Amino acid sequence: MLFTTSWDDGHPDDLRLADLLGKHGIKGTFYVPITNREGLPTLDAAGLRALDAIAEIGAHTRDHVYADAVPFEVWIDQVKAGKNELEQILGHSVSGFCYPGGKIVPNAAERVKELGFEYARTTQNFHTQAGSDPHRIPTTLQFYPHSRQVLMRNFLKQGNYISRFSNFLPAMTRGTLQERLEHMLEIALHTNTAEVFHLWGHSWELAQLNLWPDLDNFLRVAAAHIPLSHRVDNAGIAANIR
Repeated sequence: MLFTTSWDDGHPDDLRLADLLGKHGIKGTFYVPITNREGLPTLDAAGLRALDAIAEIGAHTRDHVYADAVPFEVWIDQVKAGKNELEQILGHSVSGFCYPGGKIVPNAAERVKELGFEYARTTQNFHTQAGSDPHRIPTTLQFYPHSRQVLMRNFLKQGNYISRFSNFLPAMTRGTLQERLEHMLEIALHTNTAEVFHLWGHSWELAQLNLWPDLDNFLRVAAAHIPLSHRVDNAGIAANIR
């Protein structure tokens, strides 16, 4: 089983997060907009280049725009601009994309592919399979202390109930985020069909909710069980989708 992490929104705390991942030998992909129209700060050009030196960076539209919030072609322009400006800053191509807010409207994945992205990540949770579409990569769980009510609501609105139920149930049986993640990881490690454990989140939430110690602890647990060769970034997950 492969283990990956990904982090959205390009907050300046991404640099601290990348250092924490490196401490445990865990890889991460950071999906960054150039600016955030919701008011959150984003990494400047120097910060982006510093992050790029130690982790994979993917695009997240130019201004963190949800696909269902603007006309479709306006959103496509945001996707193009985010990719182009990010590549100009980093000096190399960017192969990965993440849909802001997990919002995917009809034809979005197809157009993202046409724009030159090799893969794209969603926010659909409770998966330990990589799926069959590299432009709709699912996740296992968000690093956030959601209540059981929120987990249930997310499960019900995202569909694919049969394939997700085996991971949804263990999440519901544990109260704290730490207990939930460790239990889900243990089950995945002993399940023959589990292909990937994909943790995702936001560095700004780690600071806001004082979750840094919890993430440190979980990464330590994961590193103790996942061989170094099985720790990959999101590009590594996409490369295994057939």
